[in-house]
Amino acid sequence: MKLGESSKFCTSAFLPFVGGGLLGSIITQAVIPRANWHSCQQLGLEAAARPPTASTPPQAPLNIFWDNTDLSTHHMVRTNGTYNQTSPFRGPPTKEVDAAWGKYWQTWTFSVDEEQFKASMPQYTEEAVRLDDGRYLATFEYTHQLHCLYNLFRASYMDSYPDEKASYDENPQEWHGRVDHCIEILRQKLECDRDTGLVLYDWVKGRKAPTANFNVARMCYDWEPVEKWAQSHEVNDFPKKPKNVVQLSRIP
Repeated sequence: MKLGESSKFCTSAFLPFVGGGLLGSIITQAVIPRANWHSCQQLGLEAAARPPTASTPPQAPLNIFWDNTDLSTHHMVRTNGTYNQTSPFRGPPTKEVDAAWGKYWQTWTFSVDEEQFKASMPQYTEEAVRLDDGRYLATFEYTHQLHCLYNLFRASYMDSYPDEKASYDENPQEWHGRVDHCIEILRQKLECDRDTGLVLYDWVKGRKAPTANFNVARMCYDWEPVEKWAQSHEVNDFPKKPKNVVQLSRIP
């Protein structure tokens, strides 16, 4: 089975991504007061419980996955937050737009060694997929997150992706389950390391009320070294399931 195949999604569950994610963040902070910077830092994430600064620093990633890889290089980026501004990732969908998204998961799976596997705090150890050389199969979580975002993009342009409607018509409940999975993954990510960059307000000709300027400045890491590391450890195909392997009783 080849890797990196797109999941199939549709439009009807796209709107909850905005409303449900925001409501979920409010509820989580009210019910789970320990969802702060210190608890998230233990997972290698940096939450916005940290006091805001004039320029949001980049989050400290788990650097256990790559050896001799320098992640100290970062640079200032101005977010493209203007409505209807051109972007390689915006609709309507074209082959070029899909190709731009696809660059995020050119390397879908790779292998990590025993030390890296243990340092990632695996939920399950005996059931983990181990390759013939003793290394473990893995994917960067940011790859999963960006792929989820792409699936929501496809959901908002169902007319351009006929396979989305076909998948929805075949099994709406299963389809919505996939969509809700992506929404929840992204909600938890945003909840844990909230961006404390400041959205400022400007006076705009013809408008009486202050207008939000979403072109926020932030510091970003140069991820090219990480991508090169993943490529150097890439696993192109899923391994065959061994006999008598230790298994989970359900999907984690």
